[in-house]
Amino acid sequence: MTISFPNRQSSLADIAVHARRLADALDRLAVDGGPTPTDLVDAPVIDGWRPAHRFAPALFGQVTGHLLLPSSKPKVTSELFALDPDGRWARTWSRYYRLKAPIPSGPGSRR
Repeated sequence: MTISFPNRQSSLADIAVHARRLADALDRLAVDGGPTPTDLVDAPVIDGWRPAHRFAPALFGQVTGHLLLPSSKPKVTSELFALDPDGRWARTWSRYYRLKAPIPSGPGSRR
């Protein structure tokens, strides 16, 4: 399965490899307190930097049955990693979601 978003197309296998690399790096940071000299020797350099926020694909909608979030107002999920082409389920950073009806789009939509 391939997930397509504007400016990004990755296979689930590619995403899994990157997620494992990130998890391994975070485990090492938790134990060692920082990267090793080897981790940094070939790392790219950023000059004039500051923290920033960037767009990440997510879902927006009325969520019910979430353990932590009340279902009174529509929510935005964590980053979206997989979306069933038939619209039955989605996988975000933290959990699976079962999908019901999407918001209609295009000419003549009434929502």
